[in-house]
Amino acid sequence: KHRAKGHDGRGLYMTGEARMLGARQRLELIFDWYRGMVSGQTGRLAYLYWPDRDAEVSDGSPIRDIASVWDVELLSRFLGRRDLLPVVDRTLEHYCRFLTRHDGFLVLDDARLGEPSGIAHSAFLLLSLLDSELAGRKQLLLGLAEGILHQQRQDGSFKVYFGDAPDEGLEFYPGEALLALLEAYQHAHDSRFLEAAERGFTWHALHYGQRHPVAPDLLVFFANWQSQYCALLFRHTARRALRDEVRGHVFALHDRIIRQGFYADIERHPMGQSVVEVACGLEGVNDAYTIAREEQDTGRMGAYAEAVRVALAYLFRVQCVESGTEQERGGFGMSLSDRTQRIDVTGHVVSGLLKTVRNGLAP
Repeated sequence: KHRAKGHDGRGLYMTGEARMLGARQRLELIFDWYRGMVSGQTGRLAYLYWPDRDAEVSDGSPIRDIASVWDVELLSRFLGRRDLLPVVDRTLEHYCRFLTRHDGFLVLDDARLGEPSGIAHSAFLLLSLLDSELAGRKQLLLGLAEGILHQQRQDGSFKVYFGDAPDEGLEFYPGEALLALLEAYQHAHDSRFLEAAERGFTWHALHYGQRHPVAPDLLVFFANWQSQYCALLFRHTARRALRDEVRGHVFALHDRIIRQGFYADIERHPMGQSVVEVACGLEGVNDAYTIAREEQDTGRMGAYAEAVRVALAYLFRVQCVESGTEQERGGFGMSLSDRTQRIDVTGHVVSGLLKTVRNGLAP
């Protein structure tokens, strides 16, 4: 490891040649960054890296540790690389030891996690198991899906935690849970998973679309998880009226984001942006683009493709390509002025870039 000289603190890492790197080349760089983030203490991914100190934090957030396995699996499959699969297996084995059975479903134990166990923990462990080679994974992911179903109320909303902790994060965690249920539906074809997603969507669209509009500072994050599960629901539901509602819900969210100037502000004030928010915007607008393309809505396709272009330009500027420490290269700081790297932030970028490539919006 070595420290870079001459870094100006504004994230201006790239020469003209580096700026020409395409999305796939940048994903290769991110894969190598993940390889450098394997902790010597745990054998799993480190949670956080401080380039200024050339120091890392091995453990910091179980839910982000689990979710990062899913990001690595998706990236590994896309690139056709197996280098990190031992890290994936090691992490999954670690957290699967925390599983306990309750009334026919599986849940991660609070005491082992060190924090209240909720539907988001179960969702990301389920998603991570889908693409893994772990023995007995099918039974494990179905047990986790049963646990998520157990948390759904009659009106379609979700109780977030399995214990007595009060609900929080209702804007985000149920969307993650619905995404996991729909991915489980694609895997197991259990109609209960699809029906739960349909009821969950109806509650969200009514609750947040009409009664309690999401606050502007949460909108991009909310739209991201809504768009991710809605893209799958739009594909799988056989209810035409619901399909129309899903399309309208997703379009309304992203039209509002564009109308409020989120992407224009990224171009005008790049120093004031956070990487995680821009990356979440990139994820969500790509899913909105897939629905617009399916519906042949050329106007929205153009608007959403332009949003993708703006988000990519910013993220490409932030990625450490040439300067920085050896461990820093390929990853993303928190902003153009903060080089601190966190696995969940880079994970959102990975997801957004993969969706962009698959949509044909970047080489």
